Amino acid sequence: MEQTEDRRSPEADPPSDPGDRPRRAIRSFVLREGRLTAAQERAFSELWPRFGVDWTPGVPLDLAALFGNDRPVVLEIGFGNGESLAEMAERDPERNWLGIEVHRPGVGHLLLEIERRGLSNLRVMRHDAIEVLREGIEPGALDTVQLFFPDPWPKKRHHKRRILSPALVELLARVIRPGGIFHAATDWAHYAEQMLEVLDGAADLFENTAGAGAYAPRPANRPLTKFEQRGERLGHPVADLIYRRR
Repeated sequence: MEQTEDRRSPEADPPSDPGDRPRRAIRSFVLREGRLTAAQERAFSELWPRFGVDWTPGVPLDLAALFGNDRPVVLEIGFGNGESLAEMAERDPERNWLGIEVHRPGVGHLLLEIERRGLSNLRVMRHDAIEVLREGIEPGALDTVQLFFPDPWPKKRHHKRRILSPALVELLARVIRPGGIFHAATDWAHYAEQMLEVLDGAADLFENTAGAGAYAPRPANRPLTKFEQRGERLGHPVADLIYRRR
C-alpha cells in the first residue's frame, strides 16, 4: 500500500501459494522493506504491543474487543506514513480507526504519531489488506473503507495489478455495512476513469454519491497531503470517488 509520503500503493501479481493452495486473485502490495530510524525501532518495541494488531489469518477480528467499545470502524488500506490517518482519527474520536500497511517505516511512523497525538481510537495492522478483508472482517462490520492514492501502475501491461477491481469491490460489499461508505482517491486520470467504471459497474452493490459517472468533491474530512498539493501544482488534479453501500 502507500509506502511513503507520496502515497503509492504497489500492488503485485500474487506469487503462487505454498502447497496446493489456489493462486490468489488479488493482493494488496509488494513488500518493500526500508531501514527503520531509532525512533521507529522504539515504536515497534514499545508501542506495537499497545496499538498494533497481531492477527491470526482466518480468525475474524473482534473489533469491539480490539477498541474496547462498539463505535463505528473506519478501515484504511495502505496508510503510508500514517500522518493523514492519524489526523482523521484525532478529528473524529467518535469513530474507531484501523490502518493496514506493510511497509515497516510507515507503520513505525504512525505508531509514533499515535503516541504524539495521544490517540486511543486508532490501531495498526501490518498485513496484506486483501487477506484481512477476506478472512479477518465479519460481514457488515465496517462503517467506512478508505483507499487513498494507490499505486496507479501507469504502464498498460501493469494495469492488471491495480488494486481497485471487481474482485475488491465484492470484498468491500461484504464487509461494509448497508449505508456505509467506500472512499477512494487518485491523482492519475486514467486510473480515476477505471475506478469510476468499476464502481459504477457495481451499481447493485454501491451507489455513487455524486451521481453516475461523476466524481465527488474532496470532503473536508480527507486531509490535503503535501504530495497532493505538489501533484496539483504539477497539473495532476485529484479525483475523489465516494460510494454508499446499498
